[in-house]
Amino acid sequence: MRRLQFDSVLLFALVVPFIMNYRLGSGETPFWLFGIIFSGLLSYICIDLFSLSRDAFNRTKDIALWFVTVVVIGSAFWAAMIVRHQTSPVYDVHDIIIQQEAAIRYFLDGKNPYAETYFGTPLEQWNYSETETNPALYHFVMQPFYLLFSLPFYYVSFRTVGFFDGRMPLLFLFFAMLVSAWALVKDRVDRRVFLILLAFNPAMIGYTLEGRSDIFMYAFLFAGWFLLYKHHTMLAGIPLAMAFAVKQSVWPMFPLYALYLFFVKHAEKDGHETIIHSLAFTVKNLIVFTIVYGAIVAPFMYRDSKAFIDSTVLYLTGSVPTSYPVSGYGAGMVLYKLGLITDLSAYYPFGIWQVLVGTPLIIMLSMYLKRHPSVKRLVISYGIFLMVYWYFSRYFNNSHVGYLSMVFLTAHFWPDDREMIEKTDAV
Repeated sequence: MRRLQFDSVLLFALVVPFIMNYRLGSGETPFWLFGIIFSGLLSYICIDLFSLSRDAFNRTKDIALWFVTVVVIGSAFWAAMIVRHQTSPVYDVHDIIIQQEAAIRYFLDGKNPYAETYFGTPLEQWNYSETETNPALYHFVMQPFYLLFSLPFYYVSFRTVGFFDGRMPLLFLFFAMLVSAWALVKDRVDRRVFLILLAFNPAMIGYTLEGRSDIFMYAFLFAGWFLLYKHHTMLAGIPLAMAFAVKQSVWPMFPLYALYLFFVKHAEKDGHETIIHSLAFTVKNLIVFTIVYGAIVAPFMYRDSKAFIDSTVLYLTGSVPTSYPVSGYGAGMVLYKLGLITDLSAYYPFGIWQVLVGTPLIIMLSMYLKRHPSVKRLVISYGIFLMVYWYFSRYFNNSHVGYLSMVFLTAHFWPDDREMIEKTDAV
């Protein structure tokens, strides 16, 4: 008889508090649905206790895990969307979803989402503060692919269910990320634990359910890492560029990504000519990345470069009158409590701190990456650098900490590629 497996206990421990705290139906969670989920959880545990062949055991566990995951996550998202549709556009949802939907309507009406304000849209009704105006009413902060990728879902949803919720493409990408993670990890036990922690990560799932955009970007980033791991370095530039064209939280990875490409090629040979070949290899792969990113962003830059830069860059750095305020749990709030920052909405040169701390850190991380240029080390380095970069920025919010937990979780389960890459797309 087999012993009770860790993944069975973990699934139970993470799913139960989730279904007890989040609605899985349009009203209260129906008791029949509780029964289905409890049956799935109990079955997942009981499989451990039967003397099945290894193949039968793994297949049965896999099916049971995916069943519970799809039912729980799917029900939670669908319930959240249905209740919001029946109640109010601002009900129990993050403001980025409300703004995304308004931006789509602007775009389809021929307006520039980066040049328009969002007064008169449901975003104005969202409860930002009792005393202050939501600065998002002046700026659409997300990159264009966040908008463009959602358009097919917008068209299809109105022609099927009769309404669109910005969490529809988010849910699709959530499961795409889970499938990618499943395909990545070959050890059957580790694969199941990884899936459980990604799907029901308590530091992240609540923020995802309310519509925050981290998973939207991370699904493309994960796909890019996956292709890098499979030695498709040039092809990887496509989903990586898409990730960069969704959300700025991936931008700090760029120097590490370029260094990874250089070190991977440089590790193949010895000799001075390797430097030239490595540079050529890096540039060639970055060209694909640049073309894809440029194709997505260029039309919006061309239409109104000032509005685009104001909303996607300067808004986050405090360089426009209606900037994102200093907030969260980072150095900015420490400086505010010490009296060194007196106005949370005013400009403060956080870039100085980021350069002072980030420069030696990026040097150390580059040395770490050079010793063994693997995707696993790239993911670890990105997580460390992003955490420091965010801590010394204007904002280091709750969902940012949750996102970092997902990055480090991915780094832990990423296969430890001990051999240097021998096959690449390069000629």
